[in-house]
Amino acid sequence: MIKQNRAPVASLLRGFAWVALAAGAAMALSACNSMKVIDDPSKVVSYVYRPQIGFVRIERIEAGAPDNAHPLDISVDALSRSLARLEVKGGAKIDTVPLFNDAELKEFAPPLAVALAKAGPKEDVCFAVIGKHGAFGSYSDPSVTSGRLFARDGKLNLIFGLVQELYQPFTELTGDNSSLVPPFPSGSRAQASNTGWTLLPKGGRLADGRTDWIVLDTTQPAAIEKPPGAPAAADSRYQEIENKLTVLNRLKEKGLITEEEYKERRRAILEGL
Repeated sequence: MIKQNRAPVASLLRGFAWVALAAGAAMALSACNSMKVIDDPSKVVSYVYRPQIGFVRIERIEAGAPDNAHPLDISVDALSRSLARLEVKGGAKIDTVPLFNDAELKEFAPPLAVALAKAGPKEDVCFAVIGKHGAFGSYSDPSVTSGRLFARDGKLNLIFGLVQELYQPFTELTGDNSSLVPPFPSGSRAQASNTGWTLLPKGGRLADGRTDWIVLDTTQPAAIEKPPGAPAAADSRYQEIENKLTVLNRLKEKGLITEEEYKERRRAILEGL
């Protein structure tokens, strides 16, 4: 009697196995489709910075949006200072906390400045950066902040898609954090994102009726300090050269340019003195 029952049981188990495999394949296909949406060539113009997780890239402007004031020449230090002043309140915390920490700013502010300098009037700069903001410091779970950045009417606009959202890769399918990355929405002019946070835009304001859109009052909040005694007539020229060298040094530190490219560009900049 036992032998007679084994065949239908085995057949049933095989059926369950096929169902499980089909479901897994469908999930994997869905994940791959999500990745294709993120890297849609009709939107992405180029990547300026593309680590294992996260990105800084140039995208085509959203349909119906007015032209941007691009390219925008802003120093890394000035951009970092603007972003460092932004704060958030809410989420899992009660206290007000910085939107970006020092590690995040050091990582993605240089490629952001480069992207703004490369983008055209019909292009936006989009980003996603991973950081750690929990009570346990570097031992906290990673979180992701993503957004869309563009300049218009002498102001810098940031529309956020995610704000310090707990980062959870698709480990259920592969067991490997680096294999699949969930999509990071960049924020949109047309539809507000519910980030779950209250943004505090120090040095700027929230766009009318939006809680995910920050407008900074100036795109160049502070001039770079010059050495004591530098001639006043040379201020603008000094700042321009220092800005270019700062960006170039950051690009080299991040491995975005080769040593040969670094030396060539540095020589060209200094020859302009």
